[in-house]
Amino acid sequence: MKALLLAWSGAFLLLLCVAHGNLESIDSAATMHAARALWQRGDSGLRRAEQGGEWLGEIALSKHIADEEQKGRHAYGKAGTNGLTYVWFPVGHVWLMVPLVAAAGALDAAFPGMEARYRAAVAPGVPDERLHENRSYLENHLVFANAAVALVLPPACGATLLVLLFLIARALGAAPRDAAWAAAATALATQCFPLGRETLSDGPGLCFLLGALLAVVRAQAGTASRWLLLGGGAAAGAAVLTRYAHGFLVPLLGLAVLLAAWRRRRPAEFVWFVLGGLPAVLLLGVVNWLRFGSPADTGYPPFSSWFNYPLPYGLLKLLIAAGKGILWLSPMLWLALPAAASARATPALRWLAWGLFAVPMAMFSMTSGWQSGQCWGARYVTPAVVCLCALALPQARPWVAHRRIFLALFAAGCLVNLTGVIAPTRGHNQLAGQAVRAMYEREHAAGRITDGDLRYLDEADHFYFLPRFSPLHANWTYAWKSLRGDFEGEDGMPRDGSGKGIEPLFGIAAMPGRDEQGFAPVHWEDRSFRHLAWVFWSTLLGLPGWLLLLPAAGLGAWLSRAGWRRLGGPGGPGGPGGPRGTRRGVAAA
Repeated sequence: MKALLLAWSGAFLLLLCVAHGNLESIDSAATMHAARALWQRGDSGLRRAEQGGEWLGEIALSKHIADEEQKGRHAYGKAGTNGLTYVWFPVGHVWLMVPLVAAAGALDAAFPGMEARYRAAVAPGVPDERLHENRSYLENHLVFANAAVALVLPPACGATLLVLLFLIARALGAAPRDAAWAAAATALATQCFPLGRETLSDGPGLCFLLGALLAVVRAQAGTASRWLLLGGGAAAGAAVLTRYAHGFLVPLLGLAVLLAAWRRRRPAEFVWFVLGGLPAVLLLGVVNWLRFGSPADTGYPPFSSWFNYPLPYGLLKLLIAAGKGILWLSPMLWLALPAAASARATPALRWLAWGLFAVPMAMFSMTSGWQSGQCWGARYVTPAVVCLCALALPQARPWVAHRRIFLALFAAGCLVNLTGVIAPTRGHNQLAGQAVRAMYEREHAAGRITDGDLRYLDEADHFYFLPRFSPLHANWTYAWKSLRGDFEGEDGMPRDGSGKGIEPLFGIAAMPGRDEQGFAPVHWEDRSFRHLAWVFWSTLLGLPGWLLLLPAAGLGAWLSRAGWRRLGGPGGPGGPGGPRGTRRGVAAA
């Protein structure tokens, strides 16, 4: 246990070094507003100005949702039966943010000048009545609440994911050193890594899903206690509460426990797993009924309005899209997929690995939003990638069977993840969207596309598919321009101009007279590396950045080394045979 704690603490501190200093997406900001409303008023419903809305983000978001609803469209949520506005993001993620928002309130009371300092940096000289016009401030104010979420929740989830991957590998029968390799390969060389620094619900949701998977693997090995099965069921329920889409994966986990219980003639094992997850199902139904009058209504649009995209096109994009394709952003799949297909390489739970991979891939191939929004990688299918690797890699041991190929793919995966760190996804999306619009307006002017093509243009669908817009290369140019200060003047204001933004990044100039296609990154956090927490806070506090970076990096490296040396040694914890572990695994069972 001490070794696991050391490894977890080291991973947390190292992920803190690459974390965001503020919320980097509208989705997570909306969830934070709901959590703040729940903490302050006992109800997560947001209020418009005429309903007594208390802060700018709450008022703007609730008004936007209401305005879209009047037009017959869904956007970020819907009105509840009590007239308040509820965001559609998972309630479990809202609840996880509540203690962090509460702590932020205490910090705000202790340091009341920080919010004013942030406003002065982001929106200098803007009067109160025009603050809503400043997107950077509107979407990122409440600086302590945002930072509490960004600096605690993602690194905690990332560290937990790493430890869970190690324990799953040990439960599959891997030796300690092999389990460490499996955990590192899955966490660092796939699109799992961003979940340790992004503030969306995918990180917590995957943590709970892997917690349930650990109980499943133990059940298959015959070493799951009653309490572990109960906890595994509870983790499965929490996975659904934090990512509703996991409701399509949990039945596969339940089936695996049922088969294991049937084989050993211990039906009580399955009952304990179900009992663990039942409270979450009931809780979600009650919350939905209280908010919207129906246990099945989460606030999201109807299922049919999301999943109506041709599956072959969506699947192709999820696999090979230049900016989001899992075969590029998760190089470990090049070894994990063949391993999962081989009964010899993956003798145990091969059907479960493929099921957990196939369901998200098929489901999210059928949504036009396959690209998953403001995130690094196609986050909707990250559980598919991670679960496949978690089950296949420890059994195949490619670091032994294909050492050179494994090391090359591991290095490629680390480089890909570094590319996601050096520039903000939101900033890249903004500039890429401007470039796509400019490119297709030229196509329209030349008569090569119709009015309808231009009218219904989905910028993200193009800039995440076409190679010229891929962040895999554009982020390096973005980082270089941030380093040179090309995006921002000495006065702290953005330096607009097509020649400073979309032209060097994508080789496309703005259309004449379309100044908005030449905007620099709009958000203050998306310029000059302030998307990184240690740069963000050193700028606000007027401190050298290294004062914040080096202590976390140094202590994190030391704790990680100490923890993983103990975990990777002979008889490390978490094996299938008991606390000290053995080489007997699920396959032998």
